[in-house]
Amino acid sequence: MLKRDINFMGIRYIAMSISMLFIIASIIAVLTLGIQKGVQFVGGTEVQIKFKDNVTVDDLRTLFAKSGFKHVQIVRVKTPGKYPEYIIKIKGREGDETSVGSAVAKRITGILVKAANENTPTGKHDINKVSKTDLADILRKANVLKLDKLSTVGVDKDKDQYSQIAGEIIKARNKKNDFFNSVDEAIKYVKNEDVKNFIKNNFYAGNYIILKVDTFSPSISVEQTEKAVTAIIMALIAILIYVAIRFKFDYAIGAILALVHDVIITLGFFAVFKQEFTLPVVAAFLTIVGYSLNDTIVVFDRIRENIKLMKTAKLFDIINISINQTLSRTLLTSLTTLFVVVVLFFFGGVALKGFSFPLLVGIIVGTYSSIYIASPIFYFIEQKVYKVK
Repeated sequence: MLKRDINFMGIRYIAMSISMLFIIASIIAVLTLGIQKGVQFVGGTEVQIKFKDNVTVDDLRTLFAKSGFKHVQIVRVKTPGKYPEYIIKIKGREGDETSVGSAVAKRITGILVKAANENTPTGKHDINKVSKTDLADILRKANVLKLDKLSTVGVDKDKDQYSQIAGEIIKARNKKNDFFNSVDEAIKYVKNEDVKNFIKNNFYAGNYIILKVDTFSPSISVEQTEKAVTAIIMALIAILIYVAIRFKFDYAIGAILALVHDVIITLGFFAVFKQEFTLPVVAAFLTIVGYSLNDTIVVFDRIRENIKLMKTAKLFDIINISINQTLSRTLLTSLTTLFVVVVLFFFGGVALKGFSFPLLVGIIVGTYSSIYIASPIFYFIEQKVYKVK
């Protein structure tokens, strides 16, 4: 059982002093170290690539430097398979637009061909890069099965014979961790001799695959930044209005200042640990705002109830009692959520790390602020403005 007579309000000045130190340190960190923005906010190209052979980060960095990309960011993705996988980020320049970004993507593809030591036969398709739909379309266009055109009228393309053949080949490729070592290995899963010969003559087995390509022009990135900032500000305004209507305006001030406290400190951790600010991170910050507010509302609701029940008690004591009464619920909710976020952070891979890091910090800071920031600020306003004892 948790102790229920902790004097939270008695150490409010110490807690708020610690918070002020963290806020000042966070602001200094953001101003001096800066926030590393993702390509969504500065423009550029992001490619996720997978190689069949053992290509290292140094190999890639050398090739990109020779091609004029001196500040490329290359991150290896931890995967269970034996094939190395990387995320390559090249930030755009002022004045670049989508057409330039597409040209950059083509230059990146040329570098990847060199890195993979791939010989691309003219006029042939890569059996390792082709999708199920594209493979079925290639077979269908050549009419490898020599089907009567009338027999294919009205047949769903996703259910015809070409799609079934393509599906079997892609399914086999997926089981081999996305790579066939040769075309002969791919056609082992095909029964029809005409299809086998066609694939053997028109396909080759490449040494790399591109899993994802995202290109953002700077003008779109500016728009994304404005929308992200607007989303957070609008969320705070909506919360201010909601809490002011649901409770009183002084409750709303305490809730909003606690949320601002959480956002600033989380941004400080972002700057110190050099995390990249991306669109999923914006979603994480909005989640932090909602999560922190939830804890604060629970405490405020109990304070309001106890004010009606304990009419002769001092507000200081009512707030202390209310925090102690909701402590078990607050800690249990925070810990269970924190366990999930910790698992996401350590085992979710690169894609989820950017989202889980702010949540990891925000849950801890948000739980702290609902106890030591929101309630003391409410008490301060009640004392100084409304003269409540």
